[in-house]
Amino acid sequence: MLNAEAFGFGPTAAIADCFPFLRKHFSTIGFVGTGHTLDLQRPLAYDAIYNASHLSEAALNEIFAQYDIFLTALDFTMAEKALEQGLTVCIYDPLTWYWKTIPAVVSAVDLYIAQNFFGVEERLQSAEFAAANWQTVAPIVGQQSENEPGGKADSSKDLVLVNLGGLSNPLWTGDEALSYARQILEAVLPTLAGQKVVVAANIAISSALAHLGAKNLSREQMQVVLQQAKYALMTPGLGNIYDAARFDTPTIWLPPANDSQGQQLALLNQSSLVDGLVDWHQILPIKAIDYSADQGAVLKSIAAALEQGQTSKRAKTRLAKLLRQQIKALPQNSRLTALVEQFGSGGAQHVAELVYQQSQRQSCAQANTQASHQANRKEVQNV
Repeated sequence: MLNAEAFGFGPTAAIADCFPFLRKHFSTIGFVGTGHTLDLQRPLAYDAIYNASHLSEAALNEIFAQYDIFLTALDFTMAEKALEQGLTVCIYDPLTWYWKTIPAVVSAVDLYIAQNFFGVEERLQSAEFAAANWQTVAPIVGQQSENEPGGKADSSKDLVLVNLGGLSNPLWTGDEALSYARQILEAVLPTLAGQKVVVAANIAISSALAHLGAKNLSREQMQVVLQQAKYALMTPGLGNIYDAARFDTPTIWLPPANDSQGQQLALLNQSSLVDGLVDWHQILPIKAIDYSADQGAVLKSIAAALEQGQTSKRAKTRLAKLLRQQIKALPQNSRLTALVEQFGSGGAQHVAELVYQQSQRQSCAQANTQASHQANRKEVQNV
């Protein structure tokens, strides 16, 4: 059983990337999730997909009873529920570097898989993980097709990608995510007039903004677009960051939509890995948002910036001007390729292998326990 936290684009994208490798090892795979996490999973060949929004606790437990292994991307609450139902539980976490405190369930699950990033190896060696069974994997990044053009300054790349994935989270209303997307597109699209543009968003946003060209793309479709993109404008989620790195896509990062996005941009800036970015305080007459502050406070500040920008013609004009400047200043090749050089790629396949190995160990342990019980019963009978 697979699952992803309904916070941003990264968790559900990572699970979608892992799916084909897991399919090789397991005969039955289901997905349980809520909201936009289902968007990327529906096109995949699952045996069953469950919308947890409509499930009672008893119904969820009945579903758990049909599975042996549970793999989640970041949904610690669901991991606890799966543990309570006796499943072998694995957590994939691309944000080990980010958490102010590590959730207690990390030390209780059978396997904790941390995606490598700045500061991850050092944190895993700390006392916080002393009781955890952990492994690290390279980043989960898109797979570039061998028969697709690629490489440095590829002349066949002829489109511009505007990727608005990663806006939805439980602490933001749907209206706030939609407001962000609309404001960005109203500023971006006139700036990109005459260009071949692909606008990607989740199902809810793409349906509301179809008149602006927004579409919901499968993970496979997104990777094809990335291979054809000469540059991109994207929300700064970790999945988008690694996609840009893997496909060598010069990228302008749009204003952060949550605290982790802002912190990721800060880390990239510290390592001189940013091609271009626009932040809220550059658009509006406000102080720079401290993205390392409490998550609730950060999201409140972003929501206030959104509301202010919605009614400000000056803000839209300023955003359009900044984007034009950033586009002109983009490097020919993305500075982000250094991320793949430093942390590697192939994380999806490695996650699948680790989960399969854990399932095999668990099966062997259960078989040994059963054999021991049977032997004990025979000894009792012989006494």
